[in-house]
Amino acid sequence: MMTILNLLPYVMWKMSYVSNRSKLLNPKWRDKMITQGSGGAYEVSQRMTAMVGWAATSNVDNFVFDQAAERYALDEEVAKKLQKANPEAFKNVVRRLLEASGRGMWETNEETLNKLRDLYSDADDMIEQVDSIYT
Repeated sequence: MMTILNLLPYVMWKMSYVSNRSKLLNPKWRDKMITQGSGGAYEVSQRMTAMVGWAATSNVDNFVFDQAAERYALDEEVAKKLQKANPEAFKNVVRRLLEASGRGMWETNEETLNKLRDLYSDADDMIEQVDSIYT
């Protein structure tokens, strides 16, 4: 017998998913996170990690990853701000996009994947340079 208690986990999951997706893809939220510096970049990174988690257990529309890639990694101005604020968080955003593609959660073209691979490599190099200053 179906009761509200049986549906509650699904309803809660769906609400969390929609909330996470709507923030991640909202340009006003993105812009606000960018002004928050390192903490804002970290929050973007965490939302991207959560989105990949959702995609691992259920169907996440391809457009979600398309728009996330466009808004956070492929937008040069945004990418530079995120990378400057928190290089590790930016690297995680790009890593999660590559992971989503590699695990079959997101279908995109090779050109986009190559750009993401280059961004990941650049982010990794930047982090190594910063680390070398402190070691």
